[in-house]
Amino acid sequence: MKLKKLYKHHNGKQIWRILPTTNTKIVLEERDAKTKEVFFSCLDIESGKKIFSELQLEEKNWIGIESIYKDLIYFHAYRKPDMPTHKSIIAFDITSKKTLWQNENYVFAFVYDDKVFCYQQRFESRVFFALDYLTGTVVEDFGIDVTTINQIREKADEEFWKQNYLFPENFIRTKTVAEEYQKYLQQILTNNVVKGEVSYLKINDLLLFNYHEISKTNTLTNIFSAVDLSKNKILLKEMLDKNLVNLMPESFFVKDNFLFLIVDKTKLLIYQIKE
Repeated sequence: MKLKKLYKHHNGKQIWRILPTTNTKIVLEERDAKTKEVFFSCLDIESGKKIFSELQLEEKNWIGIESIYKDLIYFHAYRKPDMPTHKSIIAFDITSKKTLWQNENYVFAFVYDDKVFCYQQRFESRVFFALDYLTGTVVEDFGIDVTTINQIREKADEEFWKQNYLFPENFIRTKTVAEEYQKYLQQILTNNVVKGEVSYLKINDLLLFNYHEISKTNTLTNIFSAVDLSKNKILLKEMLDKNLVNLMPESFFVKDNFLFLIVDKTKLLIYQIKE
């Protein structure tokens, strides 16, 4: 197994979200730590070529990404600055770099089968609708039929997991370690002062994992490693962050043989996994 570093993305802003598209692109939501303004960038997932960079919409602070579907980004606003409740749907086309439609009356739920499923919050219940994903036109009114909406959402979730996402899981400390990767992770726990769990992902003979080591100053250092188990060889060791007070979960993930690492909260490193 090999890891090939493709590129590093760094705009000097804090990375809040990383969203790969289904069409070989990646969208980042980043925020300026001082002004709290939000910026969006889109890169070619393999070359790192910028399709757009540091895009801002009319609302520069209280806005975020709901989802990406067929190169359309669906943004949301917030009802109040001090409340996380979402409002509005803004459909933005990555290719043309233009807003296709916007609707203030609905709240995004999920997108599936070329429809944006959304709702209006009434006094005692939610009323659900399906909109055409390209135009925002209402194509179906579900009323308060939550059962049907949940059934469709389950299908949408199944489609998501077919997109080759791989996320780490926590290693369970146990007295019995049978497999090679278990022995390796157990050794990490034995040889280091670790807080929290070791998060790991095993892809054939490739073991990816990160853990939080307690430093001499009683702060935490988030360390990532990649190991070829067949050769017992460390392919990569990266300090993702240091001087932490709290644990930083979800430090890496894999999609379509691309490894995504967040370093110092502001840098994105992309590696390609090769046999």
